[in-house]
Amino acid sequence: MSNSSKYLATAVIFQCTSFFSFAEERFEVQTKTIVSDVINDYKTFYKPERLLRAASVFTLGAVIANTSIDPEIQDWHQSNIKSQGSDDLSGVAKLFGEKILIVPLAAAATAMQMSSTDNAFGEWGQLTMRTYLVSAPAVGALQFLTGGSRPRDGVEATWRPFNDDNGVSGHAYVGAVPFLVLAKMDQLTPIQQNLALFASGLSAWSRVNDDAHYFSQALLGWYMAWEAVDAVSSNGVNNNWVKVAPYTFGDGVGVSVSMSW
Repeated sequence: MSNSSKYLATAVIFQCTSFFSFAEERFEVQTKTIVSDVINDYKTFYKPERLLRAASVFTLGAVIANTSIDPEIQDWHQSNIKSQGSDDLSGVAKLFGEKILIVPLAAAATAMQMSSTDNAFGEWGQLTMRTYLVSAPAVGALQFLTGGSRPRDGVEATWRPFNDDNGVSGHAYVGAVPFLVLAKMDQLTPIQQNLALFASGLSAWSRVNDDAHYFSQALLGWYMAWEAVDAVSSNGVNNNWVKVAPYTFGDGVGVSVSMSW
């Protein structure tokens, strides 16, 4: 081998070694960052004020489930909305709630961000995975704690703790998270964010259409996704739903009320 060939081979080996060393260092830094973020996400998600808010929403869910509201909504939808067209749309919407499809996709996107420069797809994947990590245990526990059953099983929506595990729709939760994350991303236009917000409810609706969940169960699944995404995206910053502030107009003084999501 000539001297020039030796120098070239040495340079290539050096460049490859440097690249893998840089990639390994970046992977370690990203891993430590994500672990730190997830710990912070847990602190934000399980804050007392958020738990209190969740308790109020689940109280509403209990009222819907333990009265005639849930079966009436179910009967109305099955009689007036369900059709071949709604079944076709539901078949597509349900796919977004399949954890065996969405979770690996989000994990792959996270890996891309950890091994290369930051990108929108990688950011979406990381936020989505962090959301699942922080809230999936709570969703699983609440499914058993409420103990609701499916309408197609011929059982009422009434909560019976630990009797069943369908009181909170898993499909509604899994399918809402990716779109709610998109709705929070600055890379999207306001119109795109609103479309993502609308799409976040499609998996929940599909469960009602398919007679797989009562309305309250689909609603609570979507709500858990909303709270989890809000916690992860704020990451410790207090993002209130409703903000009240003084407002002046002309010669008058009033109060402005704004809602954020």
